[in-house]
Amino acid sequence: SFSKTPLLLPSLFSPIMKPDRTPQVRKPRPTPKPKTVERNVEQDPVEVYCRIRPSDSPDQEDCVTVVDPCTVKLTPPVNCFAFRNGSAKEQHYKFRRVFGPDTSQKELFDCVAKPLIADVLRGKNGLLFAYGVTGSGKTYTMQGAPQDGGIVRRTLDVIFNSIHDYQTKRCIFKPDRMNGFDGQCESDAFSDRRRLDANPTTRMTRSYKLRRDTGGSQDTSQRIPDTSRIENIDDDNVFSIFVAYIEIYNNYIYDLLEELPETGPSRGLQTKILREDSQHNMYVHACTEVEVKSPEDALEVLYKGDKRRKIAYTRLNCESSRSHSIFTIRVVQAPLDAQGEDVVTAKNAITVSQLSLVDLAGSERNTRTKAVGDRIKEAGNINNSLMNLRACIEALRENQMTGGVRKVPYRDSKLTHYFKNYFEGEGKVNMVVCVNPKADDYDETLPVMKFAELASEVNIQRGPQTVKQDLGLLPGRRRANQLFKDVRRRLETEGENVKNLEVDLTPIYTLAPEWPSVVYTPEIMDDVVAKLKAYLLKRINSREKLKSDLQDKIFVVRSSVMEMEKENILMKKEISDLRSQYSDAMAKVRSMESMLLNAESVNESLQRKFNDYNYLVDECNAVREELDMAKAQGQIEKQRMKARLKTKLEQEREKLKTGMIAKLSQQKSRIYQTQVRALQEILLDGNPSTQVSCPSVSDSDISQIRPTTRSQNKSNSDPKLEASNAIHTSDIFSSGVVNLRHRRSRSQGAEKWLDHRPVQEVPTGTVLQPALPRRKSVTCLRSGDLTEGRVSRYCLTSQQQDSEGELETKLYKGDVLPTVGGGSQVVFQDVEILRQCDPLAVPSRKRSSGGTPKVDVSTIQDRCAVGIQGHAASRQFGLNKRSRF
Repeated sequence: SFSKTPLLLPSLFSPIMKPDRTPQVRKPRPTPKPKTVERNVEQDPVEVYCRIRPSDSPDQEDCVTVVDPCTVKLTPPVNCFAFRNGSAKEQHYKFRRVFGPDTSQKELFDCVAKPLIADVLRGKNGLLFAYGVTGSGKTYTMQGAPQDGGIVRRTLDVIFNSIHDYQTKRCIFKPDRMNGFDGQCESDAFSDRRRLDANPTTRMTRSYKLRRDTGGSQDTSQRIPDTSRIENIDDDNVFSIFVAYIEIYNNYIYDLLEELPETGPSRGLQTKILREDSQHNMYVHACTEVEVKSPEDALEVLYKGDKRRKIAYTRLNCESSRSHSIFTIRVVQAPLDAQGEDVVTAKNAITVSQLSLVDLAGSERNTRTKAVGDRIKEAGNINNSLMNLRACIEALRENQMTGGVRKVPYRDSKLTHYFKNYFEGEGKVNMVVCVNPKADDYDETLPVMKFAELASEVNIQRGPQTVKQDLGLLPGRRRANQLFKDVRRRLETEGENVKNLEVDLTPIYTLAPEWPSVVYTPEIMDDVVAKLKAYLLKRINSREKLKSDLQDKIFVVRSSVMEMEKENILMKKEISDLRSQYSDAMAKVRSMESMLLNAESVNESLQRKFNDYNYLVDECNAVREELDMAKAQGQIEKQRMKARLKTKLEQEREKLKTGMIAKLSQQKSRIYQTQVRALQEILLDGNPSTQVSCPSVSDSDISQIRPTTRSQNKSNSDPKLEASNAIHTSDIFSSGVVNLRHRRSRSQGAEKWLDHRPVQEVPTGTVLQPALPRRKSVTCLRSGDLTEGRVSRYCLTSQQQDSEGELETKLYKGDVLPTVGGGSQVVFQDVEILRQCDPLAVPSRKRSSGGTPKVDVSTIQDRCAVGIQGHAASRQFGLNKRSRF
């Protein structure tokens, strides 16, 4: 009872002394054990869970269905590779537990992650990673949403809910940059806290709150925290939480929390290296570890790292993770001293445990993603690391099944090398396999299921239990200290009114050993008195020592209170500034909300117009397609009709040509007989008794004579020339019409001419020919013809039909002049035109080019007279006309 126990000041207020750091003892590398001993080692299986993502649409074809709480069925669709290969069949896969599409985040967390959190708070390590193809829901499972957090967010809530009353102040524990932690006293921790608060570039938790901006921080207004907690926590220990966030991108490690310089040239994150600490555990060298004191601080750190993660757009996922992200939570705990007040900061008393939450990048095939450039390289590195993880699991399973010593290829990738300790027994491993039930993902889902089945058969050896050094401290120290403080407070407030308060403090605080047993006898009276005097002196010395300690404590507390008051004043000023900034920010938010409402209304109207335009475009496209089809059909019909008409035209042309040839031969025969009889009558008219013998000429002879003169002057392809191919009387009696004298034209001279004539020249049969004594005739003009042989004149002959179907020959004449560059040029100076007319043709009403009207010879006698006797007439109306321009 209180009356029986003297209430004296305990040794609680002993002066604070900075403990000496114990030298770090390197743990020797364990020697390999024989196979017979390994079989007796306890093992823990890799717990594999399956989560099925909800379908995107109700009519979606699924290939994964839940059979029971531990089994799923994989059904191959028709378009899968196995179905085309002929090896498609339904398969069943077993898991620790299967979570269907309707499973909540809370249910998944309580089953998968909560046991790992309990182990971490008790000093054990844990590893949890999400595995699956792209778009299967891995990131949602790990991160979740503000209203429904995932595994990472809920883990932080549960940890801080469990150690809320047992946290230390900041900077009591400091990372030693070698995967360990050092402890320091309160005075040193207070100095570090002030330095961190004064330097904004090195602030850890509080700096994130001070540097928040409205556009760069996460929205925590809608966050719903998890209220569950872990029971049976050692209340005689104090805890501190450190978080780190890294990613493995293209087989390189990057620290997502690395502080980048705010000024100067910007540069990206630097690659980090893996190292092995004194306990042979792998860690990332120079990785930033942030001490957090609340879930909000930890989520702020998480959000900062998420903004730096490598994500990209692919055809399968609009925000596809291009790296493996690892969020590590390290729990540092140390016991309280014997009085339950201060932390034992000795190196051997500090226990460190960690929980790694891994969001693996999704495996993918380039044939489906159609990736190019950097996306192909990223996908290759992702698939290589996942294949190496599978190879490590296979090697572990083979060693377990056969008892072999096959080397596990941890070093082939940074992912497996970093988690080597977990697979060698340094903690518990859980895996969540995320599956998209869509039938199109069957070919990617099948190897994921096989890997999950393989991993579930692997047992990891349970590592050595963490042996805590016995410091000789009794349990219940924190509770006793709190009870003592409460009693002292009540005594100070109520005074003598608490005499009957029963508080048993004897087992906790004593000033000296218990009173010695006294047996009063006269013989030993002096010895008993001496013992009692020694005992009382010891108690008096203890009392004096406690008084001096109390004064020192009072001075320390007073100085601490003064410092806290100063800090309180600074914080009040800072709070007032923050409130003013908050009011300004809220005003901006309200204005932005009004602008957002206006923009949404405008956007809705534009969206309606856009939908109407799309509808019109679809209608126009449909009409255009119909018109294109009709046009194509019309073109086909047109081509068919054209082919038929062309064939019919050819047939009619051949028919007309045959008929015209027959009629022409008959007409030629009649004209010839008529002309012969008329000539005979004319010749015998003056002297009937005179008989003129006319050689008999047949139609075949005429046909041989006429084509040599007419057909050469007219083109066979012109129907007008073929129709007007009549027989001239003057051609039969050529002796009276043709003057055989050699008559020159004005084209004469001593110069050397270059006569350029067509390949097939029609002979004109007249004396009006150009006289070119020194000439060189060519049919194809070359560049050397004008420069070789001293050519000084050039004549170009061209033949064509005029408007009446008659042959027209043109002679273009010019001088060949040398040029400065060593070549030659032709300067045309004269054009002669020769026209050949048929005297038997019906005269035209049009005037000739010379202005002289054509003679209308109405009778055969006049025609013959003109042809035989009139030379002047022949020059004027002869067979050939010559005009010069």
